[in-house]
Amino acid sequence: MQVSFACQYCQQKIEVKFTAEPVSVVCCANCNKNFTVMRPTIAEEILIDWKNEALFQKIRADKSQNSNSSLLALVIKVIELLTWRDKGNGQVEAIKEMRGWLIENEETPPLAELIQSDNKKRSHKRRDWR
Repeated sequence: MQVSFACQYCQQKIEVKFTAEPVSVVCCANCNKNFTVMRPTIAEEILIDWKNEALFQKIRADKSQNSNSSLLALVIKVIELLTWRDKGNGQVEAIKEMRGWLIENEETPPLAELIQSDNKKRSHKRRDWR
């Protein structure tokens, strides 16, 4: 690709040939001023960028929809656990369900690790229900 422009100091025509590199440094032959020139983006490259962005947004929307469905299922399960008359451990089971969901669906590992370490600490404590 070849690009030409006029030197902003002396108006001399400067020509730049780009091969693979996106940036080139040229010197004006008339006044010895240096210019850094970026290769212009052509329409095909812009189209590829837009296609990639559209694909990224679609994947993100699909993931969001899956997360919303999963979250709705969690809410229903927690409500069931809290409202059913069982052995009296519905609240404990609801919390376990929520923790399990967070571990499976959390994108940031530190939260999942914190929940898992908290579970380990709690499992070592003995409770006396007398």
